Amino acid sequence: MSDISVIGNAMVGNVGAVAPAQPTKVVEVEAPAAQKATDRVEFSEEAMMLEKMRHMPAVRQERIDAIKASIAANTYVTNGMLESAINRMIDEVSE
Repeated sequence: MSDISVIGNAMVGNVGAVAPAQPTKVVEVEAPAAQKATDRVEFSEEAMMLEKMRHMPAVRQERIDAIKASIAANTYVTNGMLESAINRMIDEVSE
């Protein structure tokens, strides 16, 4: 315990104002150049296709309605349907 000094009413040396330290050499320091942050965006093929579709002309609803009505009335004829009918007729005749 004798190694611990007395703290209470012990004598303390002269304490006075101390002038700030004067630098012996002034050195200008440049801050490191900040790297420019760059953002990068990538679009999927699906997103690019949707964008193209967005700029396509509007659907002609009256044409779609007319085709639906033809199909419902069984009067809509396509080249594939004609070819199928011709092939059936040829098969029936050749039997």
